[in-house]
Formats: sequence, C-alpha cells, structure tokens
Amino acid sequence: MTKTTVSFALARFVFISCLALAVIITSLVVYHVVESVNTEYEKIASREINTLSNNYRVFIKHHSILLKEQGAAATFVQALMQPQSNLGKIQDYMAGLSLLGKKYDETLLDFEGSILHSTSSSAIKYQNFPWIKRLLAAEIESSIQVLSIQGQFYWCIAVPIIYNQLVEGVLLTNIPLAEINARQVDVEVLDGLMIEVVKEGQTLATFGKKSLGTKQVIAWQNAGVSFDFTIDEAYRNDALSKLVIQLVSLIILAIVFTTLLAYFYGYRYFVKPILALSQLTSSLEMGNEPQALQEDLRFKEFSALFKQFNHMSEKVAKREQALKQSYEKLSNTIEELKQSESQLVQSEKMASIGVLAAGVAHEINNPIGFIRSNLEVLEDYFSDVEKHYHEFTETLVSDTDKENHKKLAKKYELEFLFKDSIPLIKSSILGADRVTEIVKSLKTFARVDQPDKALIDINEGLKATLSMVHNELKYCCNVHVDLQPLRHIHGFPGKLNQVFMNLLINAGQAITDKGDIYIRSFIEGSNIVIQIEDTGSGIEAENLTQIFTPFYTSKPIGEGTGLGLSISHQIIEEHEGKITVKSEFGKGSCFTVSLPIK
Repeated sequence: MTKTTVSFALARFVFISCLALAVIITSLVVYHVVESVNTEYEKIASREINTLSNNYRVFIKHHSILLKEQGAAATFVQALMQPQSNLGKIQDYMAGLSLLGKKYDETLLDFEGSILHSTSSSAIKYQNFPWIKRLLAAEIESSIQVLSIQGQFYWCIAVPIIYNQLVEGVLLTNIPLAEINARQVDVEVLDGLMIEVVKEGQTLATFGKKSLGTKQVIAWQNAGVSFDFTIDEAYRNDALSKLVIQLVSLIILAIVFTTLLAYFYGYRYFVKPILALSQLTSSLEMGNEPQALQEDLRFKEFSALFKQFNHMSEKVAKREQALKQSYEKLSNTIEELKQSESQLVQSEKMASIGVLAAGVAHEINNPIGFIRSNLEVLEDYFSDVEKHYHEFTETLVSDTDKENHKKLAKKYELEFLFKDSIPLIKSSILGADRVTEIVKSLKTFARVDQPDKALIDINEGLKATLSMVHNELKYCCNVHVDLQPLRHIHGFPGKLNQVFMNLLINAGQAITDKGDIYIRSFIEGSNIVIQIEDTGSGIEAENLTQIFTPFYTSKPIGEGTGLGLSISHQIIEEHEGKITVKSEFGKGSCFTVSLPIK
C-alpha cells in the first residue's frame, strides 16, 4: 500500500471535494450570471437609450430657447415694422448670429410668412407649411420640424416674434440632422448600439455601427420623427462568453489556492487570522471605527503584522479625522470666497455703470442747454413777427390792400401759424426741461462713491432712483411717495441708491398684473427709516429667513442671481443700519431700512 502524508491526503480530499462542488456551483452560477447579465444589460441599454433621447431633447430645447431669445431682440421687431429702412441692418445683424457658439442658417419671415431675409441660399416657401400658419396665428409658441433641403435633412426650429402681444413674424433656423448626435460628447454611448432617425418609414440618418438585434423605438410626435435604437446581440453574446470564461477561470484558481492553503497551514493557524484581518480592512474601507486585532497569536509573523496593522489603523483614523476637519474648513473658505467674488463682481458692475451713466448725463446736458436757449430765442422771434403782422395790417388804408393782405394771410395760414407756433415752442421748452431733470436725476443716481463717506440726503437718492426705475414700474404699478424732511447723514450715496433700486425692482416684479408701491421716509428716534411696500405676491413664511442668503432666489432659473438682497443687506450693515421685512403671502411685502443719525 502506498503511504502518504496527512497533509497530502487532506489536500487531495479538499481538492476533490472542491472540484465536485465547483462543477455544481459553476453550472448554477453560470446560469444565474447569464440571466442576471442579460437582465442588467437590458436595463443599462434602456437607461442609456433614455439618456440619449433626453439629451437629444435637451439639445433641441436649448437651441429653441436661444433662438427665442434672439427673436426677442429689438432689431428683429424694427425690421418687421419697417423692413425697407432696416433691411441692411437686419442683414448685418443676422450675419453675426450663432447658437451655442456655432453658426447655422437662419431665416426671418414677415407676418405673411414671406422671407424677409435668410442667411441660406436655398429658397423655401415656408408660408405653405401649416405649422408656419399656426405660429403666425399665435396657436403655438414654437415648432420643431424635419425638412429636406437640397437632398439634406435638417431640424427646423421656429419661434414667433411678438410685439405688443401680436405675432409680427417668425424666426427659424435649420440645423443639420446629424448635429444632434455630434454634440453628445459627454454621453458614454453603448458599444454595439445603432441609432436611426426615421420619418414616415424613411431612414433620414444613422448613427453608430450597423447592428442586428433588439430594437427600441422612441417617437417624437411634435417633430413627426422617431428614434430607432438597435442593440447588437452579437456584442452581448461575446461579452457573456468572456464573462463565463473569466468566472470559470477564477473558480479553478480558487480551488487550487484553497488546496495549497489546506496542505501547508490549515484553517486554524492561517485562514482564520487572515479572515479577521480581511474583515477589519473591509470595515475600515466602509468608514467604520477601527477595532484592535488580537496580537497574542501562535505565529510571530502574524503577531508582528497585527501589531503593525493596529498601529497603522490608529494613524489612519487620526489622519482621516484631521483630513475631514481640513476639508470642512477648506469648503467653508471656498464658499466664502465664491460669495465675496460674486458680490465684488456685482459691485464693480454697479460702479462701472455709474461712471458710464455720469459721463452720458454730462454729454447730454450741454446740447439740451443750448436747445432750450434757442427755443426761447425762437419764441421771441415769433412774437416779434406776430406783432409786425398785426401792426402792418393796421397801417393798410385802402380796401384793396387790406383784401389782398387778407388773401395772402389766408393762403399761408398766418393766423394759424401765429396761434399754434407759440404753444409748440413752449411744449418743446417743457420737454427740454424734462430731459434736464432726468439728466440731473441720472447724475445724482450714478454718483461714483469716494473711499470715504460723504454727507448725503436720503430723499434726494430716493427721488433719483425713482426716476431711474420709472420705466420699469409705470406699466404695472401706481407709485405713492411720502418723503418727510430728513437730516443729512454720512454714507456712500451710490451704494445706498443700489439698495433702493434693488428693493424697488423687486417690488415691481412681485406685482403680476396691477398694484401699488408705497415709498415712505421719516425719522424715528435716532434713525432715518425708509419703507418700500408693495401689494404683490408676497413671500411664504418658510422662505423669509432665507431671502438675505447669498444665491437664494425664488425666481425661475436664469431670471435671478440671488445676490440683490444679500448685497443690499451687506451695504446697510456697512452703514451700521439694519434691513427687515414683513410679508404676507398673496398680499404683499414691506421692506424697512433703518440708518442711524450721527
């Protein structure tokens, strides 16, 4: 009988047992893996297909929004109102237009659907399309179509140009069909995925390699097209084959490794300590608190290793804690820097606008002055001419001369001229005085702040700011002003005017249809109090504590930065004052600014 060692017998038993078990487990695991992979692959493919479809929709939506913003430009409205005089201007303007940094063919249609100007050389009769008629009739807000132009297919995005709530024309752009996929560089497209754009059974464009397999169809009803996504089954089968081979290889290696462990050391003195170490490592990897391993082991190597591991885990825990604290400090510092940077940029913008407005006001003031002076002189001239006419009429003696003189006066309507000219001149003088008053308010509002505070009149700043925002408020608000006599205080006039402007514009934007804004100033104790109250939509109670937080805004995305009230709060604190708000949702808000008198 051939003799063998216990270690070899144990290893042979373990090997045979593991091999038999591996065959059974491998069969079950392979079946389960194939089913699981097929299921997961279908989920991943569906998710990627939905992601691609959503990105395509976002691509069209972004271009549609940008085209709508371009259509709101005053240049297009002027061109549609007076096409002959503005044709050259609209040609130059459209030559420089681009969407997301790329130029596409754009066309401007008038209210009949005829082409007013186009950057494309192709002549298309857009007025024959039903969707153009619906846009001109204000039945739809925008349109997305697929057109064939000279054998090529394009996404045609069209938006109406509205003036005084009437559709005056249509602005549209033609984007090559394949451009919708060329821009998806940030999407990881599945290998073996073919995408087809189909319209009425005709394939317009194909993206990706030719594939045969499962097909999913996503229809775009508004554009009349569908996206057919075909998943290559050969690619998936190859991937499954590779996965099964890898799985079998790993199982065989595991059997060999387990046999060697059983042969050399056994479970008690080798596997158990390693498992303990592995479990603790996994626990540390998941972020759990470190636990000490038992260092009193039979083998010196394991004992020394566990001691070193315990020492290392303590150091790692301390360093991780220190890193978390440093990260929190760094995050807070970065957030503060972002807020400071945004507020600094806003302040610099206001300062630049102030310098520009002051210069413009100075340049306007001089010509308005001599225009008014010339009108006054012209008024005196007409008065002298009228006096001469009447005195000359009285000097005529003969009836013939009087009759001839009367006919000439009637022919040239001298009586009407003398009657109408003086009121016209006086009206022009009043207009010039109005411009002078606006320029004065502009110079007061746009005063550039000096490094030191100056003695200022709060009422003067309120009046100047009201003149500046008058155009924003006159269509939706009735402004009621009650300014009591105030003492002059030291402050930065430009910054305080910025606060008043932010509060007035916010009050106007809170009124959706028609409402009232009340502006009051008075002295209360040792403070000057300014109140700006509106009858707008108000602020919800849970949002009142956040309105002065930087970057917080209740407006839709793209309509507000969330810095107006934050900067205003900082400016009032810089003047050692305070700003508070009372609001009732649906009824209005009242902002109160208190500035100390020193």
